[in-house]
Amino acid sequence: MKSKLLTTLVGLFLSLLFAQSAFTQCQPLYVFTGKAALDFFGYSVAGAGDVNNDGYDDIIVGALFNQAVSSDSGQAFVFSGLDGDTLYVFNGSGGQVKFGCSVAGAGDVNNDGYADVIIGAMEYDTTGKTNVGRAYVFSGLDGDTLYVFTGEEAGDKFGTSVAGAGDVDNDGYDDLIVGAPFFDLSFFNGGEAYIFSGQTGIGINRISAPGPDDEFSAAVASAGDVDNDGKSDVIVGSRLNDNNGSNAGFATVMSQGVFLVGLYEGEAANHQFGNAVASAGDVDNDGFDDVIIGAPRYNAAQSAGRAYVFDVHDQDTLHIFSGASGDRFGTAVGPMGDVNKDGYDDVMVSAYESDGALIDAGRVFVLSGFNGDTLHVFEGESSLDEFGWSAASAGDVDNDGFNDVIVGAECNSANGNCAGRVYVFSCCCLGNRGDFNGDGNNSTILDLNYLVNDIFRGGPSAACRVEADLNDDSSSSTILDLNFLVNDIFRGGPSAGACY
Repeated sequence: MKSKLLTTLVGLFLSLLFAQSAFTQCQPLYVFTGKAALDFFGYSVAGAGDVNNDGYDDIIVGALFNQAVSSDSGQAFVFSGLDGDTLYVFNGSGGQVKFGCSVAGAGDVNNDGYADVIIGAMEYDTTGKTNVGRAYVFSGLDGDTLYVFTGEEAGDKFGTSVAGAGDVDNDGYDDLIVGAPFFDLSFFNGGEAYIFSGQTGIGINRISAPGPDDEFSAAVASAGDVDNDGKSDVIVGSRLNDNNGSNAGFATVMSQGVFLVGLYEGEAANHQFGNAVASAGDVDNDGFDDVIIGAPRYNAAQSAGRAYVFDVHDQDTLHIFSGASGDRFGTAVGPMGDVNKDGYDDVMVSAYESDGALIDAGRVFVLSGFNGDTLHVFEGESSLDEFGWSAASAGDVDNDGFNDVIVGAECNSANGNCAGRVYVFSCCCLGNRGDFNGDGNNSTILDLNYLVNDIFRGGPSAACRVEADLNDDSSSSTILDLNFLVNDIFRGGPSAGACY
């Protein structure tokens, strides 16, 4: 009997030891693949909110070079978080508009209980003007067009970036922010960010670049409520700003669209600080939302990249995360909520040229807001995939109480050269294999009690399947898991360890 149990435990230990690849061990909830070569499906990705109001958050994906209508007309897809079904397919209006270059959840702009979406078409032309750009807001209820916003002048590329802004004017309707990084009325290619009312579609405010060639608004996002005044704030990136050296970059946080709350600059020339911006949630648990900013060309000669988390309220730098040479770490950044249940919100950072186990496969990191530790690493499945070119919180796709992550690999070639692929991963209590009760601690008496009740007394099933699957056989709450847990707690057996 002892020999049989020992053999079982050795087998379990080896299965954990040799299953260290983030991609193989943490299988995605969904994998979506581009329709044809050179679609670049996954060029843009975002959480869409609960578009069909079924209790599960949905996702949106852009394929800006898709040719369903005409050459490079572009497409965007909304997928169900519940079952992965396609809820909507939106098409660009004509050739070369690059519809889907940017996508985002818009919040509930018409206040009907269904989350809406916003999609950019940065090279839309108007009569006599090329590359003016447009942004479209579509209803989650029925897919109807709610608003169409159009840039002002040729070459503006309005819609290069889009985002839900939250309720900026505190009227009970979610608002929108759109970037036109090549707007040059004040400064040549300076850029302009526009904030629109969700209730009326009328412009609430616009924010101008401080100088020429800044590409101000190439990245825009909601900043959450950084000053805790009950109104949503916004953050705008200017990756080529020269204040602290040529193309050092900067980002600014605006409250109520007009009041400057924070101004952050890249550390040195060519860092492109502000290439990606986002709310970080409340990383330091002080009751004020924080922000995260990416600088993918940090250490410009090697393009290692960095991401910075700032407390706008106290003007503190909470974390600086750095990539390795060639990673372009900080290409995408975003909030993850509290994935390890320690009371502090966590963040996500992508590095689309990170090697990991494969050359330029790309990686995405989930990082602790509390101490900056790496909670999880997701890896691309093939070399040169550019996994992490786009990445974002997907919301709670599987409705398990934890935010999940969506990652675009725009140059994955599973369906033709750079057809693209998108992955949705569950982030259920990441980092604690053996955490049956989902309290952020693994292999404790509480987990053992939970597991015994689950198996023998019909108690609730494990809060998180992946972390509760000690022997990595894709089944949690089994006798094999119980054997492992008992030996871990009482007999000095191998620890369940982190879920990598």
